[in-house]
Amino acid sequence: MVKIAFSVDNHFDVNRVDGFEMLKKQAAYLVEHDYQIYLNAGDTYNDFTKSLAYFRALQAEVGSAVTIRFLAGNHDMVNGATYDEIQSAVDPLYLHEKILPVPGTNAVIIGNNGWYDYSLGQLGNMKTDAEYAQWKRAFWIDSAIDAPVTDVARMQRVLTTTKAALQANQTHQMIYVTHFVPIREAMVYTVDRPPWQMATALMGSAKLGDLLTGKVSAVVFGHEHFRDAPKLLSGTTYYHQPLGYGLKRLFEWQSQDWWTEWRQTLVTLTVPTLS
Repeated sequence: MVKIAFSVDNHFDVNRVDGFEMLKKQAAYLVEHDYQIYLNAGDTYNDFTKSLAYFRALQAEVGSAVTIRFLAGNHDMVNGATYDEIQSAVDPLYLHEKILPVPGTNAVIIGNNGWYDYSLGQLGNMKTDAEYAQWKRAFWIDSAIDAPVTDVARMQRVLTTTKAALQANQTHQMIYVTHFVPIREAMVYTVDRPPWQMATALMGSAKLGDLLTGKVSAVVFGHEHFRDAPKLLSGTTYYHQPLGYGLKRLFEWQSQDWWTEWRQTLVTLTVPTLS
């Protein structure tokens, strides 16, 4: 069996945690618990260069015992990288639009940062794409992200590259990992929070879930800071366990410290080795 760990929405800087000190404990934990692959699905720092440096340091710390890979969430994209750099093969550890074969198995991990196209928005067609985009520019952190194309066009690239990856790997067990929400079943809607009603449009894309459901064995994602039990949809299990924020003004944890939250929100998948 190959043991794989997934984590998402670690937010070291927002949570005021020294990731470069914490990674020593993380590395020891991953090795001690016999994980062979650790994959982080994004929102590590509010700066892509810091996230990259962190994962390089984590890979150096675990050595050959654990394979480290990561994706970029929207927070990682706020500083330190252009759109073209985010879409490029900037580093071997960066799994966006790449395939990671799971050694000794028939499984592959398909990585894609993902994005959004407003299709998960609570208000639906009551707002136009232009109105969602205007609200985002005025109120959402993503307004700082380099964006030479529209959100819908950016999401279309996700769908196109994902479809190609699924077709190329259909003889394998496929595990898909992304930052953004791919299914409406994971969304939280409200009747009394108008800003959140608009923000739900920036959570992900229902079209991605339509593409994945029934084709891959598992999907791991984050971005929306609400934790869910695994959801089984037509043979595909969706895992949503973001670590989130532990701030006085926004406390989303179930304990009082980042280290406990990281361990409790790890998603563990095992893949059988070939006989």
